[in-house]
Amino acid sequence: MFNRPVRIVLALALVWAGLSAGGLDAHASGGGMNAAFHRTWARTDRPVAEGQANRTWMWGPGPFSNVLFEEYDEGSEGGFRVVQYFDKTRMEITDTTADPVNPWYVTNGLLAKELITGQLQLGHNRFWQGPPAMVNVAGDLNDPNGPTYATFNALMGHQPLPLGWTIIQTVDRAGNVGANQSLASFGVTAATFVPETNHTVASVFWEFMNSAGPVYENGQHVEARLFENPFYATGFPLTEAYWTRIRVGGVQRWVLVQVFERRVLTYTPDNPEGWKVEAGNVGRHYYAWRYEHLSKQPAPLPNGYQPPPDPAWQCDPAYPDACIPSPPPDLRCAEIPYRRFQVLPPDPQGFDRDQDGVGCEG
Repeated sequence: MFNRPVRIVLALALVWAGLSAGGLDAHASGGGMNAAFHRTWARTDRPVAEGQANRTWMWGPGPFSNVLFEEYDEGSEGGFRVVQYFDKTRMEITDTTADPVNPWYVTNGLLAKELITGQLQLGHNRFWQGPPAMVNVAGDLNDPNGPTYATFNALMGHQPLPLGWTIIQTVDRAGNVGANQSLASFGVTAATFVPETNHTVASVFWEFMNSAGPVYENGQHVEARLFENPFYATGFPLTEAYWTRIRVGGVQRWVLVQVFERRVLTYTPDNPEGWKVEAGNVGRHYYAWRYEHLSKQPAPLPNGYQPPPDPAWQCDPAYPDACIPSPPPDLRCAEIPYRRFQVLPPDPQGFDRDQDGVGCEG
């Protein structure tokens, strides 16, 4: 494994490869993906993009914003952190000097929590209090009857369902809770209790959070758990799961909705297999709430902040599945965290000794 100075330089490369490609305009689309974010995206969503997996996107087909700096007191970049927005969430790097190999180097924000509470988080212990978002949690955004994030605000304090109970409780846009016995036919139950937030997770969501399937690791598609920790992508549940009538593509449907700290998960029984459980477009919803409804702006670069002076410390295009700089220095496989990654000519670091297009196979 490579030493600490090389780790720090590679960490900066991961960030600045994205910054140089993406720019800092919050309202621009496209703009390239930060390299560390790409690696995180590729694990679960590259198989979906390539037709290797039949399941919901966990991030989305790609980022819809450029790489941004957003104010955050504990951010290593002078009180800022590096973020990029996807349909389903926001990826973020709070400490760019941390170990980029650590799976928690890239995190996804507590966006659903901010939307449901109206608390815009600007540091570990600093918040700006705004109104809970009057944005539909799922379905057509112009559905006048679908529940919003504000709807679920009042439900955060409701008591958890007893484990094993069939979920038949309903909620409307105004937050009125009811029950519909016909929904018992779907067989969804309260599966597991989460003491940290005093809520249960619906069985269909708990099954998905613990599921396995095709993922992209070390340059190849393999079968593995989608998440090593079932709460990595979602965070803890903030509410119970509720059935609600939501308009999707102009058609009213019964949809089960549960709000977690990081995501909103939905279960639509009449969706095709693989897509019954989906992650809501929380990233899109939050971006609109923060930058359009609240009229916030991304932070400017800190005064005097400069990218690494050596432009060679960028991700070399010969290694599209990893972030490896061009020489100098010359690196060995033992000094980088990647194995079995794609190599394109001219392979400046010489990782593909047998010239089969795969680097560091040993």
